[in-house]
Amino acid sequence: MIGIHTKIEDLVKADTNMIVFFNKEKTDFCCNGHMTVEEVAKEKNIDPIILVRKIQDRIDTGNSKAKEIIDLYDFKELRIGEMIDSILIDHHKKERDLLFEIDPLLNKILSVHFARHGEELMKLHSLFADLKKELEEHFVKEEEITFPLMLENESLSREVIKKVEELETDHEEAEDIIKEIIELTDWFKVPKDACRSYIHTFDLLEELVKDVFVHIFKENSIMFEKFRNKERK
Repeated sequence: MIGIHTKIEDLVKADTNMIVFFNKEKTDFCCNGHMTVEEVAKEKNIDPIILVRKIQDRIDTGNSKAKEIIDLYDFKELRIGEMIDSILIDHHKKERDLLFEIDPLLNKILSVHFARHGEELMKLHSLFADLKKELEEHFVKEEEITFPLMLENESLSREVIKKVEELETDHEEAEDIIKEIIELTDWFKVPKDACRSYIHTFDLLEELVKDVFVHIFKENSIMFEKFRNKERK
């Protein structure tokens, strides 16, 4: 039963449609998934009972429609090695491709629309550069250090746990940058005089951000949690 003490991450685990809901509500379900409905409501300065009702309405609506195509249900059942393979294929590759595609487009619209939107686009350009650096370095740390350590160590060592905690810190830093991007663009709203390239760039940025949110949630709330708990069983 959903109540004010229900954790955000538990709602997402139980119903992947909640990802869409929390994105629209601008609620961090990744690094702050441990927060309860009551804590989120307090942060947003709203009645927690009203938020519970909104969540229940979303779940009821979602149950009457086709589920969003997000494979959290299947992901939860995978072994650690299979989870790592899924992260590499479904998120690292996709996000690298999106970063590569967005970079020149953002430079293009900064140049073309500088006269009218230079201040916002220069700030966005800087934030994107920070995010790109953060993600690319994070990918390498996962692929070359932490994921191999997770696969090689049957028992939990302090070294491996420390590396996992470092990745969680990386996630928080990436999320902080993303929150600035979302606030700056008002969730990727384009100006009235936006050209096709402008619109396409913002669409790709939104796609990247949504994928990073799911990526972080899978690691923090499912894979890392399962890895930490494997010796307790």
